[in-house]
Amino acid sequence: MVASVLQSVLGLAVGFTNLTALFGPSLPPDAQILLPNDANYSTQLTQRWTDYNAPSYIGAIKPATEADIQVIVTIATANAIPFLTTGGGHGTDDFHKFHGLSIDLSNFRTVHLDPGGNRLTVGGSAKIYQVEKLLSDAGKEFRATLGGGIGSLSGHRGLMVDSLKSVRMITASGELVEASKDQHADLFWAIRGAGSNFGIITSATYTVYDASNNAQVMNADFVFPASANQSFWQIMKEFDDTLPSRLALTAVAFYDRIHDQPVIAINAVFFGPLEEGEPHLASLKALGPSRSNIGMPSSTSSVKTMEPVHPNQHINIYTLGLKRIDPPTFESFFAKLDVFWQVNPDFQGRLLLQRFPNQAVQAVPDDDTAYGHRDVKTYMNIEGFYTDRSLDDDVNAFAKSGRSQFANRSGFETLVTYSNYAHGDEGPEAWYSARKLPQLSALKRKWDPDQLFSWNYPLPMQWP
Repeated sequence: MVASVLQSVLGLAVGFTNLTALFGPSLPPDAQILLPNDANYSTQLTQRWTDYNAPSYIGAIKPATEADIQVIVTIATANAIPFLTTGGGHGTDDFHKFHGLSIDLSNFRTVHLDPGGNRLTVGGSAKIYQVEKLLSDAGKEFRATLGGGIGSLSGHRGLMVDSLKSVRMITASGELVEASKDQHADLFWAIRGAGSNFGIITSATYTVYDASNNAQVMNADFVFPASANQSFWQIMKEFDDTLPSRLALTAVAFYDRIHDQPVIAINAVFFGPLEEGEPHLASLKALGPSRSNIGMPSSTSSVKTMEPVHPNQHINIYTLGLKRIDPPTFESFFAKLDVFWQVNPDFQGRLLLQRFPNQAVQAVPDDDTAYGHRDVKTYMNIEGFYTDRSLDDDVNAFAKSGRSQFANRSGFETLVTYSNYAHGDEGPEAWYSARKLPQLSALKRKWDPDQLFSWNYPLPMQWP
């Protein structure tokens, strides 16, 4: 990677860069330059969700305007200073080799809804709770985006990138452009699936929709003992080909430390009336959950004003996409996970499955966007939450082995990952798919020839 090679040569120089002297004369007063030795340095910046393999910074700049970002990119590039952009801070990639400048977009935390035109515009660091509250109050819905944008409405509304109408972004040349199907269409194609490789998004505009069933959704929760796991995985397999477009399932296996036992929980959301959604859950009800709840939350109670995720937790995630559920593989891994939980009491990890319907996702022609994994049915994470960093090697070995075990029975010929969840070691074919890479590589050479935006799941400059 050019960026990392450049940094290895210039690392010492970068470490002694006087950011105030270099950037200050070209920026207005409301663009803040922050240094690590400043009082309250960390509290003035957006903190990363996880401290696992986190980047290190020589300082940060909080631009106030798009013009400020243009100046920062231009000066940083001219002085060979690597930079990363921080939006919401909800990343999991491996940035331990990065040492450079943080461009903090905290001042771009804006949301604007045009309900009559069904258009939503969000700033580059807008929080999901801002969007949810705004849409709920207006009776609207829609389905981050640059990696695809999956979610519970995927089967009904498609991916978030399928609702994206346009973006404003600063490119590697420092130019501010608007990309859409009518302007810079090649760039617009690329960012809808590989966006972090092409620039800094300052705002994005989406199509939104009237809320399904007048914002009344069926919500169901079930909890099962570990002894039910074999039957549970079989039920999940049955949903491979029968999941309705308006039903989304999120399952998690975790260790209940209070009662000293592993359990499996599943949440089901149906975007329609109870009498239509509940019959789809008959197999789960028949399995005999230890706890269950089914109801119709009101539009106000179903949308929570969520607080930001606690930053700087030690979170280590491995992920992959599945075309099919293989019950014996899940049963085998669950047994191994139970042993790992018991041997490592500090390990609060979990196995997460997001079975989102994909009817509307697959209805979009594959060549319409750069997103390469429209045939994924289940997104699965092996997630490690722990505080004892001496567990890193053991967790990595365990989770990586588990990922390989699932990949071999995933229904895909090679490893497939959703890039927004990726660990960072999977490679471009897993992130973007081999069929998309020739065109993406060509666009990378056009829009970012010096690989300035190559720290986050980087595209190769040539493929194959």
